[in-house]
Parts: sequence; structure tokens; C-alpha cells
Amino acid sequence: MRKEIANIHSSVQRKAVTYQSEYIDTLNRLLGENEHLGELKFFLDTAYLWSNEKAKNHHKPEAVILGTGIPEELVIAAGAQPYWLTGGSFGSLAWSDDIVPRDTDPVSRSILGYICQPCGADFSDSLFIVPLSSDAMRKIAFELKVQGRSIVTIDIPPQRDDKNAKVIWQRQMQSMMRAVSQRTGVRVTRRAVLSAVQRVSRSRKALKDFLDVSRGRSDIITDSARLFVAGSYYLTDNIDSWTFRLQALTQRIYHLRMQMPFARNDRPCVLLMGSPVVFPNYKIPFLIRETGLEVLDFADQTAVKNSLICGTDMFIGSKARLIKTISSVSYMNDASPAFVNNLSLYRYVSALVQRGDIEGVVYHVLKGQIEYDFELERFERLFSAYGIPVFRLETDYQYQDVEQLRIRLEAFSEMLVHNRCREVKKAL
Repeated sequence: MRKEIANIHSSVQRKAVTYQSEYIDTLNRLLGENEHLGELKFFLDTAYLWSNEKAKNHHKPEAVILGTGIPEELVIAAGAQPYWLTGGSFGSLAWSDDIVPRDTDPVSRSILGYICQPCGADFSDSLFIVPLSSDAMRKIAFELKVQGRSIVTIDIPPQRDDKNAKVIWQRQMQSMMRAVSQRTGVRVTRRAVLSAVQRVSRSRKALKDFLDVSRGRSDIITDSARLFVAGSYYLTDNIDSWTFRLQALTQRIYHLRMQMPFARNDRPCVLLMGSPVVFPNYKIPFLIRETGLEVLDFADQTAVKNSLICGTDMFIGSKARLIKTISSVSYMNDASPAFVNNLSLYRYVSALVQRGDIEGVVYHVLKGQIEYDFELERFERLFSAYGIPVFRLETDYQYQDVEQLRIRLEAFSEMLVHNRCREVKKAL
């Protein structure tokens, strides 16, 4: 991979960011910052192969999931390997310019761009699973239907305390499984559901171990790389291999922790939350590091989902019971902005704050994703109770505002450093 990256860099002369240059630049930087971690190469290669047009051109996904809100256990049990589309690319926006307005939020535009790109994966026979988490997603679902795509739309009941909400969600999950099963020709069995639950649980347990052992050790692995490794789960086509490699990386970091005594961290530690940061658009985590801050934790819909590790009580009962339980756990813990009261995210963030080592919050809002702004006031009250400053950062996928954002982040960083010094003086 490294040789091909170098060749592309030497041959491509560009004035604007392209899709290819964007993911190559991000991978290059992650590689450069963590060269001592050979175990990271697997995850870099995974993202490279997923992003590379030549590799994607030979891929024919059976089940394409927009976003990360669908419980993949049910898709896997029906015989399909989920192919996730989560946005994240400024370069891919150009492929959707003639389909949706330019003011559409960048995540939705990027997802649609991936689908319509001229040299991407072959989606002609794919089944698209579309959670209707926003108005933009509803428009995308309609556009895909107009194009003649096979789609399954999932309506998210916005009030979890509605007595019918869970039942409505469970029925939709069962319908989705039937649609996937018809597409793959695989009959759903109890053994298949149980196997899928166990495989996904192993992956999430491995991810939890990795995040725990690497937390606060940016001297071993950068915070951007931690975010990247977690997100690479949605780029792999083999979660068992991904889990095995992640366990190896975790062991490597653990041994380095034993060999390298912990040095006092001069960087204020922050929580990054709000609109999810998705590969390859890593300008925000890169900027946070450049301005002297360290991202200690990430909090968004994906982070909450990845923290759900199934207990043994989910491994008993009939096939129907397993499916209902998986559906129920997924819905009751979903942190989608579609919910009127995003209690799952609030509980997750509260637990992070109570650890006592978060000194500031960077609240990231992508233009057009107003749902996250609605939630900000409630979180500001939570952070205020713990004396934690909040910095709201609004941007989109383009890179022209980097220097402006840098100036503002530097000011926030200086304020956190000043707060730290003031606390030290009080202690003395």
C-alpha cells in the first residue's frame, strides 16, 4: 500500500481536493504519526481497499446499509455481509451535485455520491436498507426508489416511551430480515442468529478493550488513529479477521504501556461529540491535535452502539425471541438524532464525564445537521455542572475553513491550559 500511495502522491498534481487525494492524504498522515505500530497496517489497508476505485469496481454488495443505526446481527444472520455507507468524503460530493441541492447536509450528499460514482462498487443488484433518521435520508430513499433501486426503509419511532414504538421497530426488523433473506437465498435459522450475535459481540468486546488500553496514551497511538481503528469496522468485509487483528493491536499497545512509563500529559484532554467524524474527512481530529489538545473520548451514535456488548441472556430462547431481543436492545440504546429525547447518548456522555479527566468538550456540528444543535443546550447544562467548557464548532466537509477553525481551536486550547494552571495554583 505504501508504495502505491507514494506513486499517487508523486503523479497527482491538484489544486482542489479529489476523492482519491483525500483518502490517500488521511491514510498517509495516520501512517506517519504511528509508524512504530506495525499492527496498524491491517486497518490502513482495509480502508485503502474499501476506498480504492479499482478494488470497489469488482465488488457487488448484497445488502447496503446507509448509516450505522441498523443492528448488523440481523443482516448477517440472513446471509449478507453488510456494506456500510456512512459518508465522510468531501471528494464524493461532486458525484451527487446533479441529484440533490448543494445545501443538503454533507453526510447525505456524500452517501449518495458513493452510490452514484462512475467507478465504484456495482450496486445494480443491491438491497438498500435506509433508516429514515432525517429529512435528508427520506429524500435519499425517494431518489433511490426513482432510480429503480431495491430499498427497505426503516422508520424510527421518535419517542421510546410510546408503548407501541418497540413493537413497530421489531416488526420492521423482521421485515428487513425477510427482504435480505429473499435477496441472498439464505434461510434464517436460530443457529445463524446466535452465531451472528456472538461474532458481533466479540468484535465489540475487542474494540472496548482496545479503546480502554489506548485511552490517554497518545504517545503510543494518536487519538485520530484510535478513532480510525474504531471506524474501520464499517469498512471491513470480514469482521472475524478484523477482530483478530484488533486483538493483536491491543496486545501490542498493552506491552508498550508496560515498557513506557506514563508521562504527564501537557495536552488538555477533550471529549469530541456531535456530528460523527467519518473517514476520510479527519480535518477536525487532526486540527484538535495540531492545536495542542488530545481527544480522550468520542461520543456519537456509533460510539454508543459499539459499546453495547450482549450478555448471556441474549443467547437463550427461540429464534423469534433472539430476533426480538436484538431488535429491542438496538432500539432502546440507539443514539440516533431522530429521537425526541436522546437519552442513550446522554447516559453515555454522563458516564464519560464522571470519570473526571475530561477538561473540555468540542461539540462538532456539520452544516445542515440541525438535530445536533437541538441537543446542545441539554448537554451544556450537564457540562456546566462539572465545570467543563464547551466549544461549538460548525463546519462541513470542505477544507477551506481549516485556518479559521485553527485560530478558534487554538484560543480554546489556550483557555483550557489557563484553567489547568489555575487549578494547580489552587491545589498549592
